Amino acid sequence: MILPFPAPRPAPRPASAPRLRAEGLTLGYAGRPICNEVTLAIPEGRFTVILGPNGCGKSTLLRGLCNLLPPRAGKVTLDGQDIARLPARRLARAVGLLPQSAQAPSGITVADLVARGRYPHQGAFRQWSPEDARIVAEAMAATGVTALAEREVEALSGGQRQRVWIALVLAQETPIVLLDEPTTFLDIAHQLEVLGLLQRLNRERGRTVVAVLHDLNQACRYADHLVVMAGGAVVAEGAPAALMTPELLRRVFGLDAILLEDPISHTPLIVAR
Repeated sequence: MILPFPAPRPAPRPASAPRLRAEGLTLGYAGRPICNEVTLAIPEGRFTVILGPNGCGKSTLLRGLCNLLPPRAGKVTLDGQDIARLPARRLARAVGLLPQSAQAPSGITVADLVARGRYPHQGAFRQWSPEDARIVAEAMAATGVTALAEREVEALSGGQRQRVWIALVLAQETPIVLLDEPTTFLDIAHQLEVLGLLQRLNRERGRTVVAVLHDLNQACRYADHLVVMAGGAVVAEGAPAALMTPELLRRVFGLDAILLEDPISHTPLIVAR
């Protein structure tokens, strides 16, 4: 187990100026725009969740925020600099990404894959060190995959593989962490454990965490800040308690629901009619 449940909800750190911003960002594939002129500041030191119906551009936006998908118009800036002009290694030391359906090289072991998270920190004058080994071991322990260290990744279950990929992102030790549906393939207990881990990564270590999720109640329970998308645009953003309303749920998700208070976390609890 990664952490006990229910987990305490630690207090958020004081907010500071956003480092990562999208400015008039337009993204797409094969001549088809997906995100249109998105302007968004990622709250620094917060746990942000991006929500929206299927096909609204959530994953596309996440890929644009780390320059995995170059913009057609607009730009993404990190500390005021266009990330398209930053050296790849420098960007990889600042922003880590767990994409959907990540693919591991054939035959690679869990330990070797997680160790790849340390590559952005290597260089001509800095090779593998005991510090790197410690960070990799801690990342594997945090995600509960230490016992799988010598197993080949392709031989694992979907849930095990997902936790290995999260360990790789943790080992990268970037101040900003982007995760595209990090609870995919996980059973409900491991979903809550992973989200609790990400919350602690944010609250206790000060990492800025941005995740794409589909579960509205999990988003409300664990996130400080929600970004709601529809039709390739950001239609609303804010704290869960202030943002979630029956009107928003009906307009964006086509969901007729009432909102209650979660008796454990005291966050909005959405109940469909």
